Amino acid sequence: EKSTNCIPFDLPRTFPTLAFFCEGGPLHEDCARILEAYTFFRPDIGYVQGMSFLAAMLLLYLPAYPAFVGLCNLLNTPSVLGLYTLEPQAVACRARLFRSFCAQQLPAVARCIDEVGLMPEMFLIEWFITIFAKCLPLDVASVIWDLFLLDGEVVLYCTAIALFRILEPSILHPDGRSGPTAATPDLESISRSLGEDLRKRVNDPDELLWHVREVWRRAPPQLLEEIRAIENTEFGATPSGGSGVLAANMPRGPPAFLASVRAALVSRWTSR
Repeated sequence: EKSTNCIPFDLPRTFPTLAFFCEGGPLHEDCARILEAYTFFRPDIGYVQGMSFLAAMLLLYLPAYPAFVGLCNLLNTPSVLGLYTLEPQAVACRARLFRSFCAQQLPAVARCIDEVGLMPEMFLIEWFITIFAKCLPLDVASVIWDLFLLDGEVVLYCTAIALFRILEPSILHPDGRSGPTAATPDLESISRSLGEDLRKRVNDPDELLWHVREVWRRAPPQLLEEIRAIENTEFGATPSGGSGVLAANMPRGPPAFLASVRAALVSRWTSR
């Protein structure tokens, strides 16, 4: 319960440009109550930084009680739960899978981040536990949420690689030049690309969606199956049927709380 003391400090930093969740904002009280309720509902987890973005995103689309139910279900999915509890095995597994994915899709970028000592854990955990809501503009992050809720954890990896695809020129050529006189990438320049430059560069939902689909299309089936196997077995989860949007030949059912919105999301994204 002591973790609830962090909530008042985190809410003003949650989608700050909207001003919905700062003190006096129209959704501040609802978001605070949802997060406090979850803390008492799951005292074994408590409040962890990043949860405010999940609750806030749900509140932008749902009334308070359905948003609370959605938050509880979302935080119970293997994709998110292991990272919020900081299970070492869950974190290490995600980092390993990302390295494999990146080496297969973007070998030059993979070598670069290894050479400068950038560990996937330094950015991947924040991206995954907020489902990219913290690092991307709201309208762009909403696209990823739709896809994640339909297709599961694979979307998180495809999105991470898609972001590196978009940022590849600035990562490999931080000063915009190539050749012997060009600046050499270092930890500071890459961190800047993944931080302040990311939100400025990735601002088109359709562009990101295209890159995510391209990453998915080029991904080795065995790697996608490994991600699905982890998602379906971790913490006792079981596989279920259903139809995905990104890859119709690799179906997976959505979490139970999405039943009422699934049809609308499928219609929305298959028509794009």
